[in-house]
Amino acid sequence: MRGALGKVDGISQIDIKAGDKDFTVHYDAAKIKPADMVAKLVAAGESGAKVKA
Repeated sequence: MRGALGKVDGISQIDIKAGDKDFTVHYDAAKIKPADMVAKLVAAGESGAKVKA
């Protein structure tokens, strides 16, 4: 996840807990949308990626 999103403009922080499949992304909504993040994760092989509100 960090590899797919770590250097994306607009993402400032990714919080991941060991052993947990969920994670939190801190981002600038003016620069990137959740659907764009999901698309980047899917392209990197995270086929089950989805946004959780």
